[in-house]
Amino acid sequence: MEASAPNEAEDSGNEGGSVVLGGGSDSYGRQYASVEEMWEMEGAYSDPESWYGRAADYWEDEDICPATVNGVLGGFESLSPGDLEASRTFLQELQRMTVPGDVRVNLGGAGTAACECGAGIGRVTKGLLLPLGYARCDLIELSPRLLSEAPAYIGDKDSHKCRYLCQSLQHFEPPPSSYDIIWIQWCIGYLTDQDCIQFLKRCGAALRRPDHPNNNNNDDENNNNTRGIICIKDNTCTDETFVLDRDDASITRSLPYLLDLAHKAGLKVLHQQTNQDDFPDDIFPVPMIALIMDDDDDTIDSITS
Repeated sequence: MEASAPNEAEDSGNEGGSVVLGGGSDSYGRQYASVEEMWEMEGAYSDPESWYGRAADYWEDEDICPATVNGVLGGFESLSPGDLEASRTFLQELQRMTVPGDVRVNLGGAGTAACECGAGIGRVTKGLLLPLGYARCDLIELSPRLLSEAPAYIGDKDSHKCRYLCQSLQHFEPPPSSYDIIWIQWCIGYLTDQDCIQFLKRCGAALRRPDHPNNNNNDDENNNNTRGIICIKDNTCTDETFVLDRDDASITRSLPYLLDLAHKAGLKVLHQQTNQDDFPDDIFPVPMIALIMDDDDDTIDSITS
């Protein structure tokens, strides 16, 4: 799965400031007084296999999701070129930023490694990560049907640069200090809050650090002073705390809700764009968020824009 492409949304209200986890609704119109009530009603914690099984069944259904760009984007193939270009611009802006502590973000080059979570057929790997110059890309995908199509989609020229890992995000355990970038797009909504926090913690530990031996894999001596980043790009809702999609068992969170989970995972925002402006007005806002580990001895301060 690449996860839900942007579903149609209601008109947006204001985005809010402090984190207040209030009520929400589902795709059938049911109202929930709180996030806790929704998770309890869904049985996501008492029976997690059922919750995750619904999503797995959804994305394994070829009639629902053909192994094409249009299929993994839920019929929104036309958004893909602009989406990839905006993501590229976001990362290039991030690379040009002056980061305190004389530490920089590494976008491609010899020895670099990227990870695409919820990769589907590898749309982001092919259209963004490999063109940026990452030497290796790992595709993490729950659906064996979609993942089996990824090498052909990526093409003979670049498919050998990739590793294809068929596993769920809630069970994904990347090695420490292994990635320069972990890209998470349209898939984090399939995780429960508890699993989301633990997943982000593991991703944070998997980011390359300036002082880790794995950071010496690059021929450029300056890259010994680089660190990895997590990028989340996903739907958000603005006039309620969450919207549950009952068809594929996913949750669209408000931006404060999503950032609160990242904070609980020990991450902080390095760079943020609150919405992709060229997307249609009738879909959920899709922010881009670059995150790093919030270590006590870290010299990098949070930078947002």
